[in-house]
Amino acid sequence: MTKKWLLAMILSMLSLSAGCSVWDGIRGCPDGQIDWADVLMINDIKYGSDMINKETTLPETGDRLGKVTYMLDGHACSSHKLKNGEATYVSVGTPVYEVIGYKPEFRVFADGRVFQVIDNPNAETLGDLADIRGKVTKISIRSDEDDTLLGELETRQTEEFLKEYLALAYKGEITPENESDRDNRVFIYFHLEDGSTFHTIYMIDENIIGYEGHGNEKMKRIIESAVKE
Repeated sequence: MTKKWLLAMILSMLSLSAGCSVWDGIRGCPDGQIDWADVLMINDIKYGSDMINKETTLPETGDRLGKVTYMLDGHACSSHKLKNGEATYVSVGTPVYEVIGYKPEFRVFADGRVFQVIDNPNAETLGDLADIRGKVTKISIRSDEDDTLLGELETRQTEEFLKEYLALAYKGEITPENESDRDNRVFIYFHLEDGSTFHTIYMIDENIIGYEGHGNEKMKRIIESAVKE
């Protein structure tokens, strides 16, 4: 085996795809390229941008809540635990602002986009987590496979569903018994007065809302009725 052939083999191994476990000498960790979720944390609350439908206009911002002090992308290993002031794709020094019309515990603005709460350790109910009371114009139900519209709640159904939803105990992270089973799961879209929309997964059989709370039979009946129609 020649030295040139050995060198070529080593270089080939080092250029493996991102999904492989490759030692990253710059960061000092056994990771290739990491596809982070677009999240940030400030004041012990974790926010993400992926659940919000892209808005046509930028929201009005209020007070500055803080700034990003560390960016994970290109610097952290996959085992890194997000801390206050950290973000995955927002550059260091970027300010984080409150969004006018919403509590900062629900939505914030940074780097040209809105981030919505993923986890709030101080929330006791989904109403504490989601600042949407009195702001929902309609609720639609879509397929979790191809996002096709399955149905919409009538006005009375929307009011009843929201009342139950906001009162549910916030559990943080719920692990479904049959998470790999994709049958009977839908997306619930909340359409808000400012034109923005966000969605959460609803596992109908296990009556689990967004891994955050356990639904009840009344909510289940409302969703099933709307989908069947």
